[in-house]
Amino acid sequence: MLVLAMNGELQNERLNEWLVELGDTVTPLENEEEVQIGIKEPAGRNLMLKLLRAYRNLAKPCGDCPPATSLDVRHHIDTGNASPILLKRRRQSHVEEEVVNDNVKKMLSAGVIEESNGAWGFPVVLVRKKDGEVRFCIDYRALNKVTKRDVYPLPRVDETLEALGRALFFTTLDLRAGYWQIRMASEDQDKTAFTTKQGLFRGLTWSTCLVYLDDIIIFTKGDIQRYIVEVAGVFERLAMAGLTLTLKKCSFAVQSMEYLGHELSSEGVRPLSRLVSAVRDFPRPTDTKEVKKFVHLAGYYRRFIEGFGALMAPLTKQLRKTAEWEWTEDQETAFEHVKAILTTKPLLIYPDFSKPFRLLTDASKIGLGACLLASGSRGRLETGGICQQGQQ
Repeated sequence: MLVLAMNGELQNERLNEWLVELGDTVTPLENEEEVQIGIKEPAGRNLMLKLLRAYRNLAKPCGDCPPATSLDVRHHIDTGNASPILLKRRRQSHVEEEVVNDNVKKMLSAGVIEESNGAWGFPVVLVRKKDGEVRFCIDYRALNKVTKRDVYPLPRVDETLEALGRALFFTTLDLRAGYWQIRMASEDQDKTAFTTKQGLFRGLTWSTCLVYLDDIIIFTKGDIQRYIVEVAGVFERLAMAGLTLTLKKCSFAVQSMEYLGHELSSEGVRPLSRLVSAVRDFPRPTDTKEVKKFVHLAGYYRRFIEGFGALMAPLTKQLRKTAEWEWTEDQETAFEHVKAILTTKPLLIYPDFSKPFRLLTDASKIGLGACLLASGSRGRLETGGICQQGQQ
């Protein structure tokens, strides 16, 4: 590249000649009027524009994923002999799920990510930026703990500030998706994996079927014809994968079913009858260990019980290390009240994101909680961590 040596006063004529030699300095940039240039004087501003035009390839559109650097460098993650880490996916709201899905689709389309079946996996975290937009992030703290740090020294802040002294003009350059421009070393790609709802049955998962370990739920919101088509789609995926079913344990086109300790129907979600019976028939505790068992058993259905944290306070205070064993009228009342509520098998309705919700919150000296209600319905709606009450 030509280098222009300048001595003495600025020579605009020579500078213009040099810019012309670099490339096209005439054709305006796309959205050139939006470029932030602090120079108000026309001649100086024009020079800056010519320079930007000459290097227009630095800002040319390249989709969601910029091309890799031409330098022969790769990101490496040295974890030594550390065992693979696979963390549980975090639950997200409906709106957050849409953000995650959109980002995943864009990154897949751009070739930034690819499907993985490795042993590493980390949860997605959505961070709201100052401008209100949401940044797609991944919680790599567990990975960082087992990664050997790069010892390349970062510049000291104080020395950087000192170096800026007497400067008259400042320029800040923002690399487009900077980290993506340096590709990941193939042997370390699995370590960057992140977990979302998308699983084995990609494209069908969570819209047609749910997968939990070796259980699959297919759900249809249309008529029987649609049901057949959707089941056939899942069957085809299973056949392609060479998987088999235990037919006697399968059920098809039923209107209610058991799943993960809950009873599912078109109405909503209820506690499972046999587990409710276990709570109802639980004997009166005689020591702290039995109180703990009951609290954990009833706590599985805490979202079904309004004010669960406050209601259970007389029992949970027995679990404190400093508490002495006692069984008073307060403990007995809480014990029987929880059993009575669950025996009615309260209903949580499914979320309808086309309708408005009402958020109810409450707090006292012994508990706090929140519940999301579907507008126009008397049933509570479970979504995210909703209808959760906790003791302070």
